[in-house]
Amino acid sequence: MVAMRENTAERPAPESFDDYRAYLRAMISFLKTTRPQFSYRYFSRMAGFSSPNFLKLVAEGKRNMSTRSITKFARGLGLDAQEAEAFETLVLLSQAQTDEERNRHYQRLRRHARRHTSAARLEEAQYRVYSLWYTLPIRELLLHPDFVEDPVWIGRRLSPEVKPAEVRQALGLLEEVGLAVRDEQGRLRPSTTRISTGPKVQSLAVRNFHRSMLDLASNALETTPRDQRDITALTLTLTQRQFDLVRSRIAQFRRELLDLVDEDQKAEAVEPEPREVFQVGFQVFPITAPVAAAAPAPQPGLVSLVPPASADN
Repeated sequence: MVAMRENTAERPAPESFDDYRAYLRAMISFLKTTRPQFSYRYFSRMAGFSSPNFLKLVAEGKRNMSTRSITKFARGLGLDAQEAEAFETLVLLSQAQTDEERNRHYQRLRRHARRHTSAARLEEAQYRVYSLWYTLPIRELLLHPDFVEDPVWIGRRLSPEVKPAEVRQALGLLEEVGLAVRDEQGRLRPSTTRISTGPKVQSLAVRNFHRSMLDLASNALETTPRDQRDITALTLTLTQRQFDLVRSRIAQFRRELLDLVDEDQKAEAVEPEPREVFQVGFQVFPITAPVAAAAPAPQPGLVSLVPPASADN
């Protein structure tokens, strides 16, 4: 989310943060500047905590905050009803255990926003770019030689098909965050802009994107002919050193693919070759648990089914 300086003279708004500890630090700085009587001891007395430094310890990450203490914190900080509700949502967002919870609390936090600044609107748009699977593929379609800025045409070019209203929304988001710009003839073209939001919200949005793409990859096994897809896997036993090396090689290969595409586009002949938008994915993740967390070993006499070392689907 939008980062606020902790020494700002403007009252911090909970909905401008994605980490309640960062909000607490900003609010402490603000209150110390605007209310000379404010102190950690004063806060504890107003909130009803026995520890005079509890606020400081929580803000610095040395103590955790329970959801039961949210009301006390709101009282000690002097939050009004709307601020208190937004603060509660921020705490729940920070402490959520699943992405489903995080997305729900994030959307609720955005509804609490009172200050619809350009920065806040941009951050919301950036989140939605990643959370809608078809936005970035539409950006790639802008490079298609036969591209037509027609929501119906664009929607039908995507697989699965996307409704015209959703296409219009995606095109608006691309322009809003600067991922697409209009040239001198008024045609939409991809820009070189990179987008970023607060680290937690960005990570959440990117996970939403990857989850959607993994669902599409699963569907492709049934809907896409084998000669038009490549979904492969290896089952390997790796040391930590080998795992780190695999990640490094994948990162290097991603860069090589980007360079390859860029070079071909620059050297493309007057008659462009047919193109389609592809999603290229790389997966490496553990499918066994450490010994301490693993289930009991099979008893003698039981059959253990072991998958093949590689699979090509």
